Amino acid sequence: MSALDKTQISRSFGNASQSYDDMAALQRKVGNELVRYLDNENHQERILDIGCGTGFFTEKIINALPDAELLALDIALPMLLKTQQRLTCEAINLVCADAEQLPFIDNSFQQVVSNLALQWCYDLSPLFKGLHDVLKPSGVLIFSTFGEQALCELKSAWSKVDNFPHVNDFCNADELQQALYAAGFIEVNIVKKTYQHEYASVIALMKELKGIGAHNTHQQRNRHLTSKGQLKTLLSAYPQTRQGTIKASFEILYVQARR
Repeated sequence: MSALDKTQISRSFGNASQSYDDMAALQRKVGNELVRYLDNENHQERILDIGCGTGFFTEKIINALPDAELLALDIALPMLLKTQQRLTCEAINLVCADAEQLPFIDNSFQQVVSNLALQWCYDLSPLFKGLHDVLKPSGVLIFSTFGEQALCELKSAWSKVDNFPHVNDFCNADELQQALYAAGFIEVNIVKKTYQHEYASVIALMKELKGIGAHNTHQQRNRHLTSKGQLKTLLSAYPQTRQGTIKASFEILYVQARR
């Protein structure tokens, strides 16, 4: 996976905390699907929700497993404050931390879950090793993440503008599977789904990405403002429908793995 700027990630999601819920339709759709993968055999288990954002998926976990002890973690403090506003039950503990540097002792959780957050992590090997360690024996890791074909249309259009990375690179299923097995996980199961959303324009798509904090966080990104000429090239390169709208593909990977 390409190098990511963690400081920019934290800042982007913090800035998006106010607009996130109004624009995160895909995150809600994926979260509603992901909750079906939860292991609900033990109702009084301890669960870690990584990248909780404004708490939409966290609330889904509470509704599915009301007796569980739930800890919600996010790298952006403003997001955690939104989660706190959404959820008032005493069973929720909030932690501001990086998923790649978890502040927990080993064998702490029966389940670790995450909805569309782990793609913002840089190195899969230490990430999955850390997640493996905080799980109890036979504990389950359940998460959704973007696949390598997510936003393929936007990435292709930007390639006609310049050689800078404008869209973050995402892992494919084989890369995830190999990294999970290498970290010690077993029974790895990955389901791939692609969702297509229609937008009035490329500008509308990019506005939504900005509104949910999904900026280009590649360390090699172009740090200068996009010129009018570059924007014109981008808009011309992006394929339009007969109605003059555009479509964006979001490849999503649903992952289950057991310690």
